[in-house]
Amino acid sequence: MPDVFAMQRRSLLAVATACLAVPHRAQAQPGTIRMIVPFAPGGASDTTARIIQPGLAAGLGRTIVIENRAGASGSIGTRMLVQAPPDGSVIAITNTSPTGIVPLAMVPKPYDGDTDFTHIAMVADTPTVMLLPGNSRFTSFAQVVEAARARPAGVTYGSSGAGGMQHLQGEMLAKLSGGTWVHVPYRGTGPGLQATISGEVDCFLTPLAGTTGAIEAGQVKAIAVSTAEPFAALPGVPTYRALGLPDLTVSSWTGISGPRGMPAPIVAEMHAAMQKVLDDADTQRRLIAAGLYPLGRTVSSAEYQQVHADFARVWGPVVREARITID
Repeated sequence: MPDVFAMQRRSLLAVATACLAVPHRAQAQPGTIRMIVPFAPGGASDTTARIIQPGLAAGLGRTIVIENRAGASGSIGTRMLVQAPPDGSVIAITNTSPTGIVPLAMVPKPYDGDTDFTHIAMVADTPTVMLLPGNSRFTSFAQVVEAARARPAGVTYGSSGAGGMQHLQGEMLAKLSGGTWVHVPYRGTGPGLQATISGEVDCFLTPLAGTTGAIEAGQVKAIAVSTAEPFAALPGVPTYRALGLPDLTVSSWTGISGPRGMPAPIVAEMHAAMQKVLDDADTQRRLIAAGLYPLGRTVSSAEYQQVHADFARVWGPVVREARITID
């Protein structure tokens, strides 16, 4: 006669083993890390998260679950990070918008982009470029600046949205070069690029990501780039520094961060795991294909923290003087 109790024990053991083998999607298991993406699926931040997630999880030996928490220029998801425990169980994708611009331009201020976070590692950045319509009568940056000074109505410049990095750059450009620069915001890089191609605006300030095809096709012309040194992907295009405007040397950066007060050993472990991911050739290839450029060197956690402090110092006055606000 079969041992019913032994069979039941074996059955229960099999069920328990199967349950352990299948991830529980409704609620994170102990040891699981939540990675908050403060934007909707499909954007640059979400793409970054999905590129780095497998390697980072392997390096830490923990499951990483991506949570998209979009809204309010990224501040909803980022505020969740601020309120999370500083034990390494919650991290987030941070970039120029939610932890750089939002703390400067949103009223009331939702958090401090420097002091309310532990900035762990910088993943990549995307330079910004000034583009002209392919059939523009302008052929250089100097000609655009001269037109802004000479024309009564100045020149128009498009950006991917009010309060974004490129809007700030336009305000800084107007302050440094003089003349009249009229901002025309669009709902994203795509619409702004199409408007530039059709000649709706004199020029377009935009992240390079998503525009290389139009540049290569001659639909638009790149006349300035925001990198500190000449950029290999845009041969012959001068940097703002070379044009005499070093304050416009800025990029849209992306990284991972945690809440304020994370213990140093946890930060060091995450930083080392992230650096191993960034050293992987396939990861680099995938980031570049998405328009996100690996930094080519190790950026310490302290350096990524300093990026935020420097951003507030340089761009805070621009936001205040131009009265840029984010609702």
